[in-house]
Formats: sequence, C-alpha cells, structure tokens
Amino acid sequence: MTKPSLPNAVSTTDCFGMTFPESDPGSLEAYSKMLLPLFEFDVPDLGGKTPFSCEAEVYCLPDVTVSRTRATASRFTRTVRTIARSATDDIPVVCYTNGHFAYRIGDEARRVEQGELAFFDLSQEIVMEAPSVENISLAIQRRKLEPAIPLLDSAHGLVVRPGVLSRVLIGIMEHIMEMGPTIQAPQARPIAEAMILLVKSLLESISHSKATADAQGSTVSLASVKAAIERGLADPDLGGQSLLEEFGMTRSTLYRAFEPLGGVTAYITERRLRHAFRRMTDPDDKIPRVSNLAFELGFAHASTFTRSFKALFGLTPKDIRTLAIWPAGQDIRFPVSPDAIPYIHPLVPGHIEAEPKVSLGSKF
Repeated sequence: MTKPSLPNAVSTTDCFGMTFPESDPGSLEAYSKMLLPLFEFDVPDLGGKTPFSCEAEVYCLPDVTVSRTRATASRFTRTVRTIARSATDDIPVVCYTNGHFAYRIGDEARRVEQGELAFFDLSQEIVMEAPSVENISLAIQRRKLEPAIPLLDSAHGLVVRPGVLSRVLIGIMEHIMEMGPTIQAPQARPIAEAMILLVKSLLESISHSKATADAQGSTVSLASVKAAIERGLADPDLGGQSLLEEFGMTRSTLYRAFEPLGGVTAYITERRLRHAFRRMTDPDDKIPRVSNLAFELGFAHASTFTRSFKALFGLTPKDIRTLAIWPAGQDIRFPVSPDAIPYIHPLVPGHIEAEPKVSLGSKF
C-alpha cells in the first residue's frame, strides 16, 4: 500500500480495512486465498447456515501489528507445511471482545473466554475455531521478545485471565483502533514499545515455573534448567551430566523434573530439532546445509538428524527448504491475491496497488 507524497507532511502508520460481504459469493474464496500464506481457512460445520462475511482493520506499527476482526464462523489451521511456506514466527496475542473461541495444539484443547488473552507462537502448529469472530489482536515480531523470554516457545497456548496488565494492553490496542489513521510515524514507535513491554511483563510467568527441590533442600527452577539447555543447544556435550554439574542437583531430582517431558535426552533432542526448524524457515537466516546444521546442533551424523527431524515434523529438512520460498528481509511481506484486491481499502489517503503489500501476522 502506498500513500501520497505530501510536502512537509509527517507520514502516518499503514492502516487498511478489509470487507468481505455476505452478499458477495466470492468473499469466502477471496478471504481464504488471502489467508493462505498464514493459515488454511475454512468454515466449520456448526449447524448454522449463515453466509460467510468478514470485516477487519489492520494497523502496522514498528515491530507490531494491531488488528480487529469481525466474522462469521471460522476455522484457522496452521500446519508444518504452512509454517515452512509462510516463513514467519511472530507471536500473536488474541483477545475476543465478544463470544469465545477454542484452540487445539496437538492433543490439548482449550476454550478461551471473552476478555482473556491467548498467546500463540506461529512457529508451531495450531487449529483455532470459533462460532463467530469478534476479536482484537496484536502480533509481535519474535526477535523483540526472545532475548527477554528465553522460553518463548512455552507461550504457545498460554491464556491469561483479565488483570491489570492485560486490561492496560487491551486499552492501548483499542485506542490504536480509534486513532490509527492519525498516528504519525514518530508517535508509533513509543506506542509499539509500550505494548511490547506489557507483553514481556505478562510472559514473565513462563520463567517462574515450580521449583524442583533436591534432598539437600536446595532449589533449582525447571525454567532455569530449560534456559541453560536453550543456551547450550550447539554444545555437543550438553546432556544430563553437564546439567548436573552446572546446577549441582541430584540425578533423581533432574530426571524426575523432566520425566513428564519425556526425559532429559528426549527434551534436548526435541529442542535442537525445533531450533533447526526455525533456522530453516527464518527469512533473515541463510538456509544452512543440512549436514552443517546437524553437526552444529550436536548430531553425530546428518542421517540421524534427518530421521529425527522427519519423525517430529513429518517432513524432511529437504522438504522444508523446498517450501521455504519467501524472500528474506526484516519485514516479511507478500503480494495479496488478485482475488482479494476488491475487498481491501486504505484507511488513510492513498490507493491499493496492483499487488499491495500486507504485513504477515495481521490476519486474526
């Protein structure tokens, strides 16, 4: 999307709206194609016969995207193939202002009520479904959170009940909806930074896992051990023994803490594989050779790495490299399908280009 060049004018944030009316038989197909880089979209069979419709506004601030969506029954599915294809690992924060939605992550299913904040990780699979959509959401670039939240993967599926911090965050998002088209670029950055700071504060609960106590009464938090594992993924000596030496806990304490996670060795292997997956789908990271990446992450043989990778993700590293076709760049963008162009309109003076650019992570 472009804006007119105005003499001595201060640029404003990129804002646009989308309208997919129920009276248009092409709305559902156009909306599905527009979402395809991020989600496979379909309408769940919930016993209703309401024609599909959707209205949304999107506001692009530095490092974050704020959006509001109102739509009929919807199902959003993000698979390994979708993740590899879209090359984005943003962290969305979703709040339904009316009604509810449900999500499924693996075997876990949960219903999220009105006013609750749900955090998701776009580098992981998920299915979200709602009888109707009326929400406000925020998508933050992963790089803005990961240094402060080393166990950011654990935020996937985290639900925070209404509280002081969540209400302040939602309030800022609602104000952006009111003032979005008038927010000037110099004002947008501190607003975005305030939202990122609030999200970091809300996610700090991840780092306060229940402490594990050994027989001598010393305590070491599970989160601390997990953080050490994240730091040492490239260390070939990383394992149960190295963790015992680093934290001074007993073997029984360590293994008991990781028993629900499949054991220490299995947990480390999975973290290494998930790190590799993100490396291969990161648009800012040159895709490394599979053999080099395997050795870098402590695998003795590339074949072992490939077998373990496929067992976890259902695709080989070669499959992922083939799917990861999005161009590199700090801000991942993609051309809107021509089918969707008639349904998009700018919320600031300007026009829709033949192939308007829409920020990934804004489609909730």
